Amino acid sequence: MFEHTIYSRVVEINAPREQVWDILTNLKQYPQWNPFTYRVETTLAIGDPVDLYVRFKKRGEVSQKEQVRIVQKPERLAWGMKMGARFILCAQRDQVLTALDDRRCTYQTWDAFSGLLTPLVMALFKSDIEGGFNAMAEALKVRAENA
Repeated sequence: MFEHTIYSRVVEINAPREQVWDILTNLKQYPQWNPFTYRVETTLAIGDPVDLYVRFKKRGEVSQKEQVRIVQKPERLAWGMKMGARFILCAQRDQVLTALDDRRCTYQTWDAFSGLLTPLVMALFKSDIEGGFNAMAEALKVRAENA
């Protein structure tokens, strides 16, 4: 089976992890700071749907329906999708905050893809996803440090 994971850079944020978590999970505020995932609609309850609205540099705006998979306050948030059977296409996006001390943390996000359509998704979207992840990570840093 085909597998590929797209990672953002690890970004160090000069703000407490709990503060960054609050920004990351305050989905209604995403349009104010998030250049990549500019809108997210969900309850953040495990198993509930997630309506994502993403802005790709090359492909424009795309919407995607996924499902909440992990909510571990204040360290990990994940949602994912599958297209038909898992062997066709399955993906999970994780966002992880790691405390460095009481006033600093790191943020990294990644999307792990698997299935027969993974090579096509990589050919069409890899650079947009990677660029979007890095832009979001930097924007989260700015938002948290200026809060």
